[in-house]
Amino acid sequence: MLPLIEGAGVLLLLSIFFAYMLAPALPPIRRRVRVGRRRRPISDAAAIFLLYLAMFVPGALLWRMFEPAVKHWIAVTAPAAVDRLFAGGTVAALESAFAPLPSALRTTLTRTGVRAAAAIEHSTRATLAELITAARYAGWLAVTPIVAFLLLTGAPAFQRSTLRVLPHGHLQWRFEEYLRDVNSALAGYVRAQAAAAVIVGVTCVVGFLLLGTPSAISLGVLAGILELVPAIGPLTVLLIATAQGEGVMAIVLFLAALRIVQDYLVYPRLIRHGMHLSTLAVIMTVWTGAVLAGAAGVVIAIPAAGCLSVSMRHWREYREIERLLQTAK
Repeated sequence: MLPLIEGAGVLLLLSIFFAYMLAPALPPIRRRVRVGRRRRPISDAAAIFLLYLAMFVPGALLWRMFEPAVKHWIAVTAPAAVDRLFAGGTVAALESAFAPLPSALRTTLTRTGVRAAAAIEHSTRATLAELITAARYAGWLAVTPIVAFLLLTGAPAFQRSTLRVLPHGHLQWRFEEYLRDVNSALAGYVRAQAAAAVIVGVTCVVGFLLLGTPSAISLGVLAGILELVPAIGPLTVLLIATAQGEGVMAIVLFLAALRIVQDYLVYPRLIRHGMHLSTLAVIMTVWTGAVLAGAAGVVIAIPAAGCLSVSMRHWREYREIERLLQTAK
């Protein structure tokens, strides 16, 4: 039951993310595409349909071309890259790197490095296993544009009908404010993810070019796109980059440093600005999601925390106002 709930939660979150990404493009399309003698703007549904045609027709053609290569990479190339990346030599490499240091310090650093390498290997293999498992259910991603379409076309009507059901006055106003704040939190999350993708993409392009990595620009752009998929995306970039077979250690160190800076400095600041969550809260939320549900937990954790924060704030404000009203009576 839990995997089913996790999968449904991830699909819903991806649908919401996709809807927020499409929403800014709808007004310009409606302004430019007009029909009839009176040149009236097309509906939101028609604008979404045009967007889907522009996105998914080329996407479907590309998928037909690269589907065998992608499946082979997931099932064969990626596991082989992990085995090659962590195949022995860790102790010898660390001892060689720390050779100029005193014996006691060298031993301590080598032991620490071995433990860190083991932890990274365990996390990488676990995430790769989740990626291989998730690939079997990739067809369910087709649900995402359908749900996004329903959200974009039906959300305003749903909000109006829900508000009509509630009693007029404070409760109706409170619920409207609650929906507005939830919408703001989710929009902030989407903006933070998009900004993180741009930052990582640009950084990886520059870094790979300086390291002389083959297909540096393509890998950097791919890294930016995959940054939208927490946990699995960065691992995929690591495996693709190290599979090039050139400068593996330099690439690993560069991506490891990028992840530390991105995950603990840049990304928490982006989330704090967009969703008003503290840096410590962001880090603890991501860790908790990873521990409870792995990669799916990382995907769901931040939006769930943002919605929970908004809900708790509105509940406290509602209770306070109710207390004041009771006191006034």
